[in-house]
Order: sequence, then C-alpha cells, then structure tokens
Amino acid sequence: MRTVAAGADDADSRPPLERLLPGFRTVLACETTRDSVGLYDLPAPRGETAVLVGHEERGIPRAVLKKVDRVVSIPMAGEGLSSVNVAVAAAITLYALTRDLARRPASRSRLTHRDVDVLIRAPTDPHELGSLLRSAWAFGWRRVFLDDPHGVWFSRDRAVVLGGRAAARRGKNPLAVLPSEALRNEAHDATVVCCDDRSGAPLSRFRLPVAGRLLLVLGVQPRIDERSGGAPVPGADGVDARPTRTVFVDHVDPGVQARFRHQGSIVLSVLSSLLRG
Repeated sequence: MRTVAAGADDADSRPPLERLLPGFRTVLACETTRDSVGLYDLPAPRGETAVLVGHEERGIPRAVLKKVDRVVSIPMAGEGLSSVNVAVAAAITLYALTRDLARRPASRSRLTHRDVDVLIRAPTDPHELGSLLRSAWAFGWRRVFLDDPHGVWFSRDRAVVLGGRAAARRGKNPLAVLPSEALRNEAHDATVVCCDDRSGAPLSRFRLPVAGRLLLVLGVQPRIDERSGGAPVPGADGVDARPTRTVFVDHVDPGVQARFRHQGSIVLSVLSSLLRG
C-alpha cells in the first residue's frame, strides 16, 4: 500500500497521477464527500492499493476524485475543523487499512469523550504538539492536560508560541489546554499509557473499558517531578494503585519510529471510533 500526493502543481517534478495510478489494482482517495465511506467501515482492498491525500484546505481536485475506486473519510467530531494535518491523515489511513480494522469486530465502549481525559507528556517540538492538539479537537476532545517540561506550549518565546498555535489551528480550535498539575488523578478508574517500545496490547486489538473514567497518557514514560520531592507527575503512571494498561501502535514494520503527532493522532482516532459519541 502506497501513498500518493494529489493536486500537485504542474511544475512539480513528480510523475503525473495519470502515469502512477494504472499500476495499482485499487485507488482510494482520502477526502470528505457526500459519498465517502468511513475509514473504520471500509475493509482494506486486496492487492496493490494507492491512497491519495490532498491539500488540507483545498482537498483533492474533483477531476482526480472521479478517477478513484473509492473515497474514504476519517471520522471527525470537532466543530470548526474539517481536516487534520495531511501527513497525519495519511498516517491514520494507512494504519487503519494495513491493520484492516474494518474487518475486525469493533467492541464499542459505553464511555464517551467526556469520560476519557488525555494527558500529553513531555513534547519537545511546538509544531508536533500543535498538530496533535489539532487532532485532539477534530476527534472529539474538548480539553487535554499537558506536562510541558520543555516549554513548547506554556512559553514566553514568541516564535514558539506562534509556531505551536499555528499548527494547532487555534483560530478554529478552541481546545482547552490545561497544565498537568490541574489533573486530579483520583478522578480516574484506570489509566492507559501509550508506549513506543511495543509493550502491552497492540492498538489494533485494544478494547476500552465498558464503564468508568479513563486517563489516556500520550508521550514519554512517567517523569519524576523534582518540585514535589521526587513524586511522579500527577496522572502520569496510574499512581494510587489504579489499574494501568499499556498499548502501542502496532505498525506493520516493527522498526517504524513514528513522529509524535502521527503516533498520538493514530491512537486518538482509533479510540474515538470506539467511544459512544
């Protein structure tokens, strides 16, 4: 399965789509239209498949859409944002199709987005974080908590602030970003930590709890807060003996080192598809 960028300028040195697409058995376009099929409802095609992604604002040209076999859309719930970062969209689509999530029985939870708090830990790049915050709103969350030891969001550096806010599309994204200190760990019945060391349950087979309140931790492993005498950052690792589960994004190639925004966005998209509204 390969990804092809659609809608490139004529001056682009890449081969035109007319020369690329005949080499594939199936051509999919990632776009939201009246006839698009939800990503988690579309069984992965057999054989060589191309996935087209387009401009974040202009989308894929209609002339191109008429030539594809199916149009697939990533389910979104955030008002005001109709798209995520284009590279994020490609990452989510390719993960769902390569793991053929539509053919796996989805075990929907009775939990809603309000029952799942998201804690983002120790991002190192304002643009990566901003893109992930854009995804969090697009997939239905209204607030997230942020442990920001590197100062990539709660910063006085104008360049850092502007870069992160631009990537988050703050003009259309009213997501509340709260410091991790505001997180009440005792409010959760269980914690799920997304790891990048392939420990725990594969995301493609992960099942949410059926009830209760859940804390989802995205980012690096728990950090020790020196200000509190060596105590873990609130909510970082399921302290107070709350059940903790780990999950990892099971890419087909186990050697893949996904970027911060891609990894987190895949997790948020998949889990959002399992929530009840």
